[in-house]
Amino acid sequence: MKIDNNTLNEIRNNLDIVDIVSSYLPLTSKGKNYFGVCPFHDDHSPSMSVSKEKQIYTCFSCGATGNVFKFIQDYENISFLEAVKKCADIAHVYIDIEQAKEKNKHQELYDIYELSQKFYQNNINTQLGKKAKEYLKNRKLDETIIKEFGIGLSLNEMDSLTKLLKSKKYDDKILIRSGLVNENNYTLNDVYRNRIMFPLYDLNGKVIGYNGRVYNGETENKYVNSKETDIFKKRELLYNYHRAKEEARKKHQIIIMEGPMDIIRAHTIGIKNCVAALGTAFGKEQAMLVRKLSSNVILCFDGDDAGLKATKGAIVELQKLGITPKIVRLENNSDPDDYIIKNGKDAFLNKINNPMNIMEFKESLLKSEYNLNNTEELANYINTMIKEIDNIDDDILKSVSINKLSKETGVDIELIKSKLTKKETVNIQVKPKKEIKKLNKYIKSEQYLIYYMLQSVDVIKMYQKKITHMPTEAYRHLAFQIDLFYKEHGFINTADLITYLNDDIDSIKALGEITSLNLPNEVNYDEIDDYLNNIKEYNEKSQANIYKDKLRSEVDYKKKLELANKALEIKKRREENDR
Repeated sequence: MKIDNNTLNEIRNNLDIVDIVSSYLPLTSKGKNYFGVCPFHDDHSPSMSVSKEKQIYTCFSCGATGNVFKFIQDYENISFLEAVKKCADIAHVYIDIEQAKEKNKHQELYDIYELSQKFYQNNINTQLGKKAKEYLKNRKLDETIIKEFGIGLSLNEMDSLTKLLKSKKYDDKILIRSGLVNENNYTLNDVYRNRIMFPLYDLNGKVIGYNGRVYNGETENKYVNSKETDIFKKRELLYNYHRAKEEARKKHQIIIMEGPMDIIRAHTIGIKNCVAALGTAFGKEQAMLVRKLSSNVILCFDGDDAGLKATKGAIVELQKLGITPKIVRLENNSDPDDYIIKNGKDAFLNKINNPMNIMEFKESLLKSEYNLNNTEELANYINTMIKEIDNIDDDILKSVSINKLSKETGVDIELIKSKLTKKETVNIQVKPKKEIKKLNKYIKSEQYLIYYMLQSVDVIKMYQKKITHMPTEAYRHLAFQIDLFYKEHGFINTADLITYLNDDIDSIKALGEITSLNLPNEVNYDEIDDYLNNIKEYNEKSQANIYKDKLRSEVDYKKKLELANKALEIKKRREENDR
């Protein structure tokens, strides 16, 4: 069952896209529209326009376009139905989302993981889970946390989970693909045995993997992490994202850590705006996810060398997206989990509330690398610091850093400024010019015609009357969909059309190209006639060329004459139109 268009339109009409988008990212009013940094590509200056009048957003750089449903769907990486449900809740319109759900192509894998988690959770609550629970309680994880984070236990048996899954009639191949079962000498066995199981979730809170930890004094690998599957891609995920996103938006801050235990420990002391990178190098995809939550980012990785390396890598990725993070470094090689246990809540909160800015962090690293009592090394240190200061985009931070470096080293402020290639207090973000493609008059006519079909039903009627074929496939299909929408609804509205198109990615992409033209809304019917005539002219030329090509290869005299006459008729019609 799908949600009918009338209900979708009712939900959308009860919302204001400006209110919705501005709850996720800052918008600035300019004229009739609102502008913000586009969250759907690597954008450093406001490229996304949000129209209160049309109830759509359009990015003039990447072409992303949509209505409230599409924005929430893409921003939160959730399904269309889940986005509709969120909007319905805000609009106070009741819908039964369970009835409307459709089968996911990876549904079997999700079902297997859901069943496995229930199995592991059940195990930890039996007599067999007594030692595991004692271990967790000694680590100061109580029943509430165990339940909230879905922590379970894999049994010390070869195939206890495998037997359960086989009893549910799952095929051997899907079980192996799940990463929960492996094959050895044609026998299927459990991958996880005798480990405390920390579920790993996707961005929507569905279990898609595990972090299995030893607990009973075993000498084997401390952790066994899930291998990547069709539903578990480490680089596209952040642990605890589904729990942290609302808290991060409320606090306007996100804290990035290394592992699940760090997140869980922080949660026990009330810090709930934390995510972790799941044991992989922090990459571009994860940086994009972070930017969707907040540009106020604190990095709190482990205090060891590996944590330092991870911090440096995360800084690079975040700065590529225009985010300058703050940094917390923990003493004695501690990770957040250990630090909180040993030093307590207040000590850790003091660290989080007083992070280093990026220049303080880089300064502390450089000071450990140079002997500042040596004149030559001191000069090298100063030159390196000037290069770092040069990369700062924040004018105030740049000025403070210059003054601080001058005060600490005795080097004249003006000398430091003279070494900067990007002069202090100059922070002009030049929006990259969108590549302007030279359009021939036919493509331009298609685009402009469709633009005005979105503004006026009269233009749709003119299209219906005069155009049988649009030359460009993407525009042909979009025009057809606009025409179909009008025939079904008796009106045209771009925001409702986007809902109507839903999963038609090609049409939505073409629509993005059209809406980003930003033409005047007023319809000039003489110009519309020109666009229609240009399209007709193109079609006639194409048809004439087809006849000419056939004429060259045709050997039958009668057919040759017939083709020549058809080509001549088209030529005469065009000449009459030109008069």
